[in-house]
Amino acid sequence: MSFKITVALHLDGGLRRESLWVAESTTYEDLLEHFGINPETVVVLQGGVPKPFDDSVSSDGEIVVLKIVSGG
Repeated sequence: MSFKITVALHLDGGLRRESLWVAESTTYEDLLEHFGINPETVVVLQGGVPKPFDDSVSSDGEIVVLKIVSGG
């Protein structure tokens, strides 16, 4: 079975939203791989809560991918 999700990508100073269908077994890491995003460079949130990359994606609200910015 699959379900539809919405992903908000906050990367490189821009925002892009995409909707896509995913299988129940899809993980957040699979989702990042789909978009070609290195997991070491982002934080994934859903419902304002950080999500471990190996958790299965949920249909409960928008998934937000935030680029990590660091500097000295």
